[in-house]
Amino acid sequence: MVTAAAAVVQAYVFNGQWVADCCRTHCANAEALAAKQTAYHCTNCRQIAVVRWPADVAGIWDALAVRPVPQTRNWAPAGHRQALACGVPDGQTVADLMAETAEHMGGK
Repeated sequence: MVTAAAAVVQAYVFNGQWVADCCRTHCANAEALAAKQTAYHCTNCRQIAVVRWPADVAGIWDALAVRPVPQTRNWAPAGHRQALACGVPDGQTVADLMAETAEHMGGK
């Protein structure tokens, strides 16, 4: 049962798949998410959390789906710790993703 004080995890796209990181300190596990999944269950530490999805899930997915290489299909919410640590874009809009795709596909 999820309560009002439940932990929250943020959905993001990594290598063409929606995932979320465990919110428990020192766990470092990530779990794949199904579309519209609302509850996160960490198979490593058994943490349960609510999944927070971005407002434009379909737009983000559509913008990434045209990329021919799954490993380039990535999106992180603004301030995502791994994106910041790795120096990759975070908080991109659908328009940002589409422009990035066009740039890397030679303007096609």
